[in-house]
Amino acid sequence: MVRPFSTRAWLRLILAGGILYGGGAAAVGFVLLTSPEIFRHPAASTVVAVFTGLCALGLFALPLLVSPLTLRRSAPVLGVVANLLSTLIVTAGIASAGPDFGSLVAAAYIEAPLFAMYMLRRRWAVLIAVLALVGFALVLAVQDGWEAPLGRWVFLLASVGATSVLMGVIAERADRLAESEHALAVELAGMNHTLEERVDAQVREIERLGGLRRFLSPQVADAVLSGDAEAIMRPHRRRIAVFFCDLRGFTAFTNSTEPEEVVDVLDEYYGAVGGLLQTYDATVGGYAGDGIMAYFGDPVPHEDPAQAAVEMTVELRQGMGAAVENWQRRGYDLNYGVGLTFGYATLGVIGFDGRYDYTPLGGVVNLAARLCAHAGPGQVLLDHSTHAATTSQFPSEHHADLDLKGYPVLTKVYTLADLRPEARSATL
Repeated sequence: MVRPFSTRAWLRLILAGGILYGGGAAAVGFVLLTSPEIFRHPAASTVVAVFTGLCALGLFALPLLVSPLTLRRSAPVLGVVANLLSTLIVTAGIASAGPDFGSLVAAAYIEAPLFAMYMLRRRWAVLIAVLALVGFALVLAVQDGWEAPLGRWVFLLASVGATSVLMGVIAERADRLAESEHALAVELAGMNHTLEERVDAQVREIERLGGLRRFLSPQVADAVLSGDAEAIMRPHRRRIAVFFCDLRGFTAFTNSTEPEEVVDVLDEYYGAVGGLLQTYDATVGGYAGDGIMAYFGDPVPHEDPAQAAVEMTVELRQGMGAAVENWQRRGYDLNYGVGLTFGYATLGVIGFDGRYDYTPLGGVVNLAARLCAHAGPGQVLLDHSTHAATTSQFPSEHHADLDLKGYPVLTKVYTLADLRPEARSATL
């Protein structure tokens, strides 16, 4: 029956109705006191004025006596009763005022359909407008003294019709706006809910990734969480550059030094090497005490793995050079050695239930470990493939043909030139 107003809108309509009733009662009362002779039935007009004033007081008191929830639940009945009362009050007022003052009172008939068209659904609003017009027609029919009663009724009919159409259009637009706002609110709530779920899922994924990054290389952790993880984890061949690095004199150092000092040295060592491995997107293959194995080109492909490995090692010399000087000042006979190789390896997941590692397998890995073991203090040894791929930018020279364990023939080995200023000065 009633349009879907909010509680605040209903309070405004109730207050507007109270002001309308109160203003009408005050106007009739003022005329009764100043010019009672205008009214054909002053006593009846007084009753109408008093009843209208009581209706106004009731509307003003309603929000104070009834809870907002009850007010909204009783809105349909309240809306119809208020509009019917408006029709009856104005009909009685016109009948009691008579033709001399009735024309002015008749103008108030516009108010009933105005509120009806705004508050009620169309069929109920039309019913109120019809009742108003029928009531005015009955007054014109039973009461004498009206001049041109048909003309007056037609004039009022046109006024009521125009007002009804105008308020109906306004009310329908208000309905569409309210429905649009409601639809937008529902859509926004759905989007917020979906966004919250997506954010929660992403936060959980970040937490999972953060946990994996503590134990796996970032590249491997990303591959595990990616959609094509199974394809990446399956054994496959790829050309990679392998980096091996360990400390010289570390075994003797651990046998003669307190564990806390050993941990401090390892923290400094892993900090220098690990930071560069992350900077150059190297994949850490494993740790073994003071030994670190890493590789370039998998699971994230690299355009030039050998170039990246050598470039990182050149930068590593600066950081490790400072660390070695610090260790020697503290009385630690420590240094480092590096082995670099470039070639094809088979990569994939190996291990057992409860513990798996993603690692490269093949001769290129074994050779890097052998070169690292033969490297002297601060020395970087390269195989022939790494030398050929990088010597144009990072000069390297023949070191020796080594008889390495597991290799039936001598292996041609190269050493990376030290490009640091102090190394060039020492050479000169």
